[in-house]
Formats: sequence, structure tokens, C-alpha cells
Amino acid sequence: MTGPRTLIVALGLSTVLSPACRPVAEPPAAEPPSLNITNWSDKTELYMEYPPLVAGHTARFAVHLTNLADFQAMTAGRPHIEFAPESGGSPSVVPGSDALRPGAFRVEGTIPAAGRYKWALVVDAPGLSDRHDLGAITVFADEATANAGAETQQGDDPSAFAYLKEQQWTNAFSTGLVQDVELRSALRVPASLEPLSGGEAVVAAPAAGRFSADALISIGATVRAGQALGRLEPRLTAGDDRATLAGEVAEARVGVEAARAEQARAERLLADRAVPARRVEEGRRAVTVAEARLQAAEARLAQRDETLRTGGGVASGNAFVLQAPIAGRVADVMATLGASYDEGAPLFRIIRTDELELRAQVPAADVPMARNVTAIALELPGRVDPVELEPHHTHDAGMLDRATGALAVQFEVDNPGGQLLVGQTGTVLLYQRERVRGPAVPKAAVLFEAGRPYVFVQSGGERFIRRYIEIATRDGDWIGVKSGLKIGDRVVTRGAYEVQLASAAKGLPAEGHVH
Repeated sequence: MTGPRTLIVALGLSTVLSPACRPVAEPPAAEPPSLNITNWSDKTELYMEYPPLVAGHTARFAVHLTNLADFQAMTAGRPHIEFAPESGGSPSVVPGSDALRPGAFRVEGTIPAAGRYKWALVVDAPGLSDRHDLGAITVFADEATANAGAETQQGDDPSAFAYLKEQQWTNAFSTGLVQDVELRSALRVPASLEPLSGGEAVVAAPAAGRFSADALISIGATVRAGQALGRLEPRLTAGDDRATLAGEVAEARVGVEAARAEQARAERLLADRAVPARRVEEGRRAVTVAEARLQAAEARLAQRDETLRTGGGVASGNAFVLQAPIAGRVADVMATLGASYDEGAPLFRIIRTDELELRAQVPAADVPMARNVTAIALELPGRVDPVELEPHHTHDAGMLDRATGALAVQFEVDNPGGQLLVGQTGTVLLYQRERVRGPAVPKAAVLFEAGRPYVFVQSGGERFIRRYIEIATRDGDWIGVKSGLKIGDRVVTRGAYEVQLASAAKGLPAEGHVH
């Protein structure tokens, strides 16, 4: 009984233990962490990727070099890395290669003994020599310690995203430092463009009549003061037309002459005692009445012509010639050839466009600043650059608008080339005499999201961070920054929109670079 049982147990143990007797596959060795460093000189930008440094091991450094003169990839030259012991002694040199492709180089060689070194990358290229001092670095005695040391290094900002060197070199791209700049302080408020006081005129019908013209003037046409716009033929009513009034004046003059002649005859006859004195008195009264009739007829004719002149025209036969009272552009044409109009009906509207009135809505607290303006820049939708303007005269009503609580400050400005349009609205920068100093960036570096300004800060060779800022002032091509940046930060100054598109991907590609 015992033998068979023992056999069964032995077979069972053999079955259970046999898998443990097989060799176990070792897990694949973990790849060492990848480190990178970015450094800028006055001539070039260095972005380099490399492994943790182990004494006596061969290390490969992926070097990316950008010429800061045009932010293009360097295509010639050969870099090398120098390791100078901090304790002193001759530096060890790791040689590099020619360009593998535009901007990409390789430095490869044996790492010196363990210890602390001051290291630098040196570039020798035709027409360009440069040196990047990279500070201190530790060379470890073994790989495990080196990897552990690399893991303790500070990681990337989680808000950073990738924009690779290949993209930077292919697209329009450049960066610049946030600088300490003295700028004019400015007040930024909403504004609109209006006609000057007296710079708008409506030509109305001086009397009821029919409009005619050789050709109807079109909207937008430029006219000079006194230019004929058309004719208005008044409706003929008894005694109203100019011919009748002129006839009455002529008839009255004839009556005056006849009365005076009769008076003179009566005076001669009275001198000869041929007629009584009563005849002379009657002659004098006749002259007075005739002269009164002449004055009344002349007054009616003059009143008709004066009515015409104040209505924008001059008499021409039995028609009113409508004239432009001011020089400018025709903004509205209400007249129609052959149509009849009542007295006072508007026919044309003319606006002066060589000078305009800029109306700025200034908050009550900022009114003192608005009354101390030396220059103006008008920002208009659709225009990249603001329009620089010089105010000729500044005035305001001294009364706040009840609806907005703002004071409408008006500036008379020239309209160079007619580029400004009546009715346009935008934002005006009212520059003050005093200046302020602080961090500033080129205006091309600033983008807006829902009206909120931001820039892209380059935190590393291929790493960028969106940084929201608060604008302090704007002056020409510079924007003063109140908060969000500090002097020495590096921001994207060209190609910010392409970087914005890359930010949607958010992260470095898994495949990385190929060297």
C-alpha cells in the first residue's frame, strides 16, 4: 500500500515543481533618463539632450544650435564639450561631429573620472566662434548612482508644452528678452470719430419746387465750397416767380420817374403862376408813393434772392442753383432728378473729412490725465498698428454723461489720406508727458484671448509656457507689463500664432528627436 502512494505523491510533486525548475526571463533593463539643458549666448542658442554622466562610459550628446542673428539652424561648424575639474587641472574634451542635418550635431566620447566639473560647449564654425558656459555638473562613479541623481532633478513645469526645433527652424520664429524700458504713460479709453463742429451741412430746398441737374452727384464725391449741386425750379404762383418780381421793380422805377417828371413840371408852372400851389403838393405826394412802391418791389426781389442764398444757392433766372456750403464729401443724396420737394426738404448732406473730431469717453477719475495729453494713438478693429494722431484743440462740456458716467473729451485731429472714417469706433491711447520705466515686450509678442493679454515664455529649447500678463502702458512698438513677466524672461516675438497652435497638442512627441 505504501509503495503506490509514494509514487503518486512523487509524480504530483514533479508536476508541481517542474515550472519552477525552468529559467526565469530577466526584465528588460530600464532606459536611463534623458536630461536636457538650454543656454543662450549673444550669438547662438544651444539646446542639448544627454544621458546621466558615468565615469569611463561613452555618452552621446544631441546638440541643437540656432543662429540668433536670424533664428535659423546652423548648418556648418563642429562643436565640442570641455570638462574642467573644479579642483583645477587640464580640461577633458569630448569631440563633436559636423552637422548631421540643419541645426543638429552630435558630440560623443568617453566621460572623464568621477567628480565635479565646470563644463562648456564650444562652437567653431566659418565666420562664427561661440562658447556656452553651462555651469557645474557631476560625473558619477556608477550608472545606478547617476540615474538616481538624474531622477532627483527638477521636472518640467506641468503647464509647459512642446514646440520642436524642427518647427522653429521651419516656421517664422524668434524670441527676445523682456527688457527694462522707459515708456510714455498712457490712458486707454473707448473713442469714436465724429464730424467737426461746423463740419457737417445739409443742403435743403430753399423753396417748394422741382429738382433738376445735368447729372446727379453721387455719394462719396468730393465737393468744394460753392460748387453747384443742382437746380431747384420753384412752383409758379402769382407774384412768386423772379420774373414777375423783377417786372414789378421795373414798373415801380418807371412810376417813380414819371412822378418826379410831373412834380418838376408842376413846379415850373407854379413859378410862372400858371397852376395853383396845390398841383405841386400833389406831385410831391405822387413821388413819395411811387418811391415807396419801388422800395417794396426791390425788397420783395431781394428777400427772394436772400432766401435762396441762405438755402444754399444763387438765383439763375427762375431757378435756384443749389451750392455746397462747405468743402467735403457727399455723405447722403436725398434728391432725385425731376422730383418735387417742399421748402426745407433735405437734398444733400456734406461732411468735412480732412479734419475730424475724436471723442474719447474718459472715466471721471481720469479726467485730469485726459486734459494733459501730448499725443494720441487710435487703435481700430482690423488694423495691426494704431494710427498716430496729433491733437490740435482739446475741449469738453465739463459735464459727465448720465448713462455712462464718463466725460466726453473731444480732440480735433487731422485725417491723413482720409484713412479715418466718420462713425468709426475703437480705443484711443492718450499719452501723458510723464514716463514710466519697467518690464516691456514688443507688441508682436502679445496675443489676446477673450480680451485677456498673454505671451509665450520659452522655458527651454523646446518648452514653452503660456503666461497671462497685465498691461501697464503701450507706446509705439512696445508694451509695458505691470505683472506676469520679469526682466530677463525670454518670450516669443515672432511666430506666436504658430506656437499657439502647437500649444493645443500639449506635450512632447513620444518619438523625440532622431540623431
